[in-house]
Amino acid sequence: MKLFSAIFILISLPFSPNEKVRQLEYNGAMVKTTFDVEHKFIGKYTGSKKGFLELNHDGNGVYQYDYSGLSPDCPGETIEFKWGFIVDEQGEILKFERSYGYSYPIIYNCSGENAFQGCTKRTMIDYILEYDNGTITISSSDDWIKKADE
Repeated sequence: MKLFSAIFILISLPFSPNEKVRQLEYNGAMVKTTFDVEHKFIGKYTGSKKGFLELNHDGNGVYQYDYSGLSPDCPGETIEFKWGFIVDEQGEILKFERSYGYSYPIIYNCSGENAFQGCTKRTMIDYILEYDNGTITISSSDDWIKKADE
């Protein structure tokens, strides 16, 4: 009877693995990532042209290049993907200290038909740049800035 009670207690305990941690592929390797990030990183990054990056709270996102020099093999202008900040061995979000603040490597894995670089790359690594003055930008575009939540 004691064994049954112990098993019942273990089964009834809440099991809550971090559902926002997942493996994403980059260069043929699986990399531990998370989309459990501070709210300030979630949202839309835009600039003076039509391109943008959107990181959603559910770990999905959309990328649209500033210029549509699309390959005939690409089915549209926007690229849908799953994203994640890279996590180190201690389970912390990887970040690099820079003279301006920090850079955070982020992986995008395409989840729709369209892909990066003329539909030739299904994965991409990018960097979210956080400046000491609070500005947050994306390294793959020269003027995309995280817009304040409205």
